[in-house]
Parts: sequence; C-alpha cells; structure tokens
Amino acid sequence: MENTKDQKSNKGIIIGGIVLLLIAIFFGWKWISTQSEISQIKKIADEEKAILRHELDSLMAEHERIKAAYGELADSLKVKDSIIQASALEIKKLLDTKWEYVKVSRKLDQLRVVAQSYLRQMDSLYTVNQQLQEENLQMKEEIKAEQQKSRQLVQEKDLLSTKIKEGSALSISSLTAETLRLRSGGKEEFADKGKRIDKIRVCFIIAENRIAQPGTRTFYIRIADPNGNILTRSRGDEYSFTYQGEQLQYSAMANIDYQNKAVKICADYNKLPLQEKFIAGTYQVAVYHGDNLLGETNFTVK
Repeated sequence: MENTKDQKSNKGIIIGGIVLLLIAIFFGWKWISTQSEISQIKKIADEEKAILRHELDSLMAEHERIKAAYGELADSLKVKDSIIQASALEIKKLLDTKWEYVKVSRKLDQLRVVAQSYLRQMDSLYTVNQQLQEENLQMKEEIKAEQQKSRQLVQEKDLLSTKIKEGSALSISSLTAETLRLRSGGKEEFADKGKRIDKIRVCFIIAENRIAQPGTRTFYIRIADPNGNILTRSRGDEYSFTYQGEQLQYSAMANIDYQNKAVKICADYNKLPLQEKFIAGTYQVAVYHGDNLLGETNFTVK
C-alpha cells in the first residue's frame, strides 16, 4: 500500500513537473516571440523615422534652395520662413525623443502645406516684382524719351528764337559820312579841309523788317579820328552806351519811331566850340544798335 502511495506521489510530481516545464516553455516562447515582435516594431519605427527624417531634410533643403534662388526677395517673407523653421525644429525634436508616427507625419504634412504656400507667395512676389521692374524700365524709357523730346523742343525753340532774333534784328544800308561847312544863311556845303569843316553828318537807311518789334529805336554812332580817339562832346556817362556788356563812348545818337518800313536817318557831330580844326587823316565811322554793329565806313580830312 505504501509503495502504491509512493508511486502515485512520484507520478504526481512528474506530472506537475511536466506541466511546469510546459508552462515555462510556453512563457519562454511567448517572451521570445514578444521580443521578436518588439524588435520588428522597433525596426519598422526606425525605418519610418528615417523616411520621415529624409522627407524633412529634403523639404528643408528645397526650402533653402528656393530662398537662395529668390535672393533679397525672400526677405519679404521672413515671418512665414520663421514659421517653417520653427515647425521643422519641432519635428526634429519629436523624431529624436518621443516617437509618435501619426503626430509627426501630420506635422510634416502641415509643414509641406506651409512650404508650398511660401513657394506660391514667392512666385507671386517674383511675378509682381518682374512686372514692376518691366513697368519701371518702360517708365524710365518713356521718361527718357520725353526728356529727349523736351530737350529737342527746347533746342528747336532756342533755334527758332535765335532765328527770330536774328531775323528781327535791324540792318542798314547806304551808310555815308560827309564833312560839311556852314555858310551864311544856314546853307551847308561840302568841305574836306580840316579848318573849314564845321560838322560831320552820318546817314544810313534802316531796312524794312516786318518781323521786328515796332517802336522807338536808338542808334549810336562812333567816329574815331586818325589817332583812334573817339570824337565826343563829353567823356562822362551821358555820352556812353552799353555794347555787349562794355561801356563805349559815342559821337552822335539818333532816335526814330520805327514802324517796320525802310527809312533814312541822319545824325550830326558838330565841331566843339574851342576846337580849332579836325586833324588831317582817315576817320572811321561805326553805327551800333543794341548789341549789334550794323555798319562801318570812313572818310578823309585833308
């Protein structure tokens, strides 16, 4: 009976041992299976991380390339660029620390949307900038053309003014100078001897000029003796006029109301009260109007 009990006890122990062994084998297999699954999951996660990191790096590299391509124009979108940089940094931290594929993938998709919006805005700015540059260039060309046209008009106006001025300038003809002696009764006769000459008369014809401004005109006559001295009644300013910015002495002056028609005019230079005679030699005569020397002639005193 005791042997039978011992056999039963040993059999129970063996069965229990077998059960425990089977349980240990099951849990060992389960642990190995779990570790394999964990390893596989980790491998997949690492691959997914690598893929997402590569996508992030490619996206940011393309973003930097776009910024470099657009140059200074990219400065106008600094706010959006800072958003992209901050989002990229956040995704990198998530990839390096807490791993949530769905969260990281969603943020990466959001970053792509922002980056695409950045590119569209940059393209739009570039297009607008190009249009503005073209318009600016066109405007510069138009301004240049207008300035050229304006300069041409000014030149034409100046040329026309010069022609009008030249055309309206008075001219004279038949310039003569004669020496006269006064006879009794106021009669005048020609004299060429220095002691007999009482006056010098200068005459000329003012030509017709229909475009000249009508009105009072003053003509100045200078008579130079053989020594080059100007015959004048006084050396003061009352017997001087301005010619091309220079003050000149005159011998005689004549005023006329010019009405665009040809007219003859004469002016006399009378011998001074204490003047004994006109010295012998050739005298030079010049007629001036404004800044124009209208004519010259000469005469001889014996």
